[in-house]
Amino acid sequence: MENKKKKKIALIRGDSLNEWEGGLWNELQSDFDITGFCSKNNLYSISNLTYPVRKFASTSDNFLMRNVSKFKYGIFQNMKGLENELEHFDIAHTAEISYYFTNQAVRAKKINKNLKVVTTIWDNSFGRFEYNYWPKFSMPPKYWREKINQIIQENVKGVDLFLPVSEFSAQMLYDYGVPKEKVQILTPAVILKECDDIDIFTFMKKEHNTDLEKEEIYLSVSRLVKEKGIYDVLYAWKMYIKEKKNKKLIFVGNGSERENLIRLTKEFGLQESVLFIKNIPNELLRKLYLHVKCLVLASLPTYLWQEQFGYVLAEAIIQDCPVIAGQSGAIPEVVGDAGILIQPGNPLSIKKALEDFDNLEIYKKKKENCNIVKQKFLVEKFQKELSDVYIKLLEE
Repeated sequence: MENKKKKKIALIRGDSLNEWEGGLWNELQSDFDITGFCSKNNLYSISNLTYPVRKFASTSDNFLMRNVSKFKYGIFQNMKGLENELEHFDIAHTAEISYYFTNQAVRAKKINKNLKVVTTIWDNSFGRFEYNYWPKFSMPPKYWREKINQIIQENVKGVDLFLPVSEFSAQMLYDYGVPKEKVQILTPAVILKECDDIDIFTFMKKEHNTDLEKEEIYLSVSRLVKEKGIYDVLYAWKMYIKEKKNKKLIFVGNGSERENLIRLTKEFGLQESVLFIKNIPNELLRKLYLHVKCLVLASLPTYLWQEQFGYVLAEAIIQDCPVIAGQSGAIPEVVGDAGILIQPGNPLSIKKALEDFDNLEIYKKKKENCNIVKQKFLVEKFQKELSDVYIKLLEE
C-alpha cells in the first residue's frame, strides 16, 4: 500500500500519550498513517514512538486551569483547536467516554463528514460522577452533573465504536446506554523490549547492592499508595517469612507511602528480606520477571476507583511469572488461571497464597497456565484486531 493511499489515524490521548500503550501503534504504520495527539504538558515519555506527535495547548497543562475547567465546567482535557485539526483524518482514536477531547472528536464530524471516532475505555467506575466526586462535597452540584452527563451522552451517540479493555468496562458502557453493537472488547498488549547486553543480577549488585542469585525473589510493582494494598503485602510478608530463608520481597515503585513503608519494614526487622527500588528501566524489570517466583499486586477497591487493568500483571504473565492479585476491578479478567486471587484488604489471604505457591504442584500448574493466558496479551493479536476494526469502520 503506497503512503499516499494510507488512511490517516489520529491517536488522541490528552496528557497521557505513552510508550507502553502508544507504542502498539508503531507497527501499524505499514498500513496506516498514524499521528499522535497529546497535550503540551504530556505526563509520560514518548521518545520511543516512531510516528509524528502533535502537541496542543490543553486545560490539563497546569494545576489551576485543570481544576477550574474540571470542577467548574465539567470539562476534562479540552485540547484547543482539536476539531479543526481532524479535518483531514479518517479516524480519530480517543480515550474515555467522559473526556472532553472525545467530545471534540465527535463534534469534529460536523467539519469532516467522513470522520470515524473510536474510543478506548479503561474506566470502570460506575456512577462516580453522581456521588461525592468533588473534594469535600457530599454531593456534586446538579449543574455540574448535568454537564458531565451531557458530554457523556453526546459521546454515546457520536462515537462509532467503543473498545473497552475489559468486560468490566464494557458493562459500564452498557449502563450509560451504549448499544452492544457499538462495543468490542480489545485487550491491551504488552510490548517486550530486548535487553540482552545486561545481566540482571550484575545490575542489581551494582545499582542496588544486593545479590539475588541465591534468593527466591518476590515482586510488588506499583505506585506506593494505599489503594495498591502495599501495607497488606508487607504485613502478609511479615507473617509468611518467619522461619524461612533466602527469600526476598522487592517493592518497585514510588509514592506517598514509601517512607512509612520503609519505616515499618525496619521496625518489623525485615530489612534483610525486603528491598525498595524507586525506579528500574522497564526492559530490565521485564528481564527480572524471568527470575521471579511471583508478582504480588494487592489492589484495594475504593469508592471512586477499581483497578482498570493492572498492566504489571500482564507484563509478569507474559514472562511466565505467576501472580497473586486482589479482586479489584478488571484484575480477575486479566489474571485468569495464571495466578491466585486474594480478598482485598486481607493480609491473611495474601499469606495463604504465598504458602500455596510453596506447594510445587500448585505452583507448577499456575506457571504452565501463564503460557496459555499470555496469548491474549500478544502484540500481533492486538494489532491484527485493531487493524480489522479500522478497516471495517472505513468500509462502512
